[in-house]
Amino acid sequence: MLIADAQVHLWAANTPDRPWPTSGRSEPHRDTPFSAADLLAEMDAAGVHRAVIVPPSWEGDRNDLALAAAQAHPDKFAVMGRPPLARTDPHALDHWRAQPGMLGIRVTTAGAGARGLFTEPEGDWLWQAAERAGLPVMVSIPGLLPELGRIAARHPGLRFVIDHLALVRDAKDAAAFGDLANLLALAGHPNVAAKASALPRYSSEA
Repeated sequence: MLIADAQVHLWAANTPDRPWPTSGRSEPHRDTPFSAADLLAEMDAAGVHRAVIVPPSWEGDRNDLALAAAQAHPDKFAVMGRPPLARTDPHALDHWRAQPGMLGIRVTTAGAGARGLFTEPEGDWLWQAAERAGLPVMVSIPGLLPELGRIAARHPGLRFVIDHLALVRDAKDAAAFGDLANLLALAGHPNVAAKASALPRYSSEA
């Protein structure tokens, strides 16, 4: 049986040649970078055969490290990349899968204007573009589950995967599941799935 990890991060150091954004982003959970070699070693130790690389928000809207890893190890990695949000064009993703190793897109509410992609009519260009290109979409959207339901209904041909069960950010234990009713309501949409990723961070246990 092949085991795949549905979400892992790679990142390089924050340097003048490759700086991280200065605001509006989360922080890494360890001080040192995490490379493809590090990830392969962790996967071997855990018995994981394949992994989906999701570029982390602290690196900004770039996919270079993830794509390099997928191209070097096509039997091990694939990428859900950060889409170009500057072009509000329904054709912006038409050639997205032409990048070797790229599977789809991942959209978060981090960064200026990101919530508007889910809450404002002007944000619908992205969902049109992804549906047009047949791309699956991973979304990190704490607090915006009803909005996702409306988008999923408007775009039945678009497949969504909700990151981390949309648990309440920075909450622990039962409080982390404060939005569970809204998550379960989305089970009525055949084009919406959820992944139970990053769960240890929501526990107060050691």
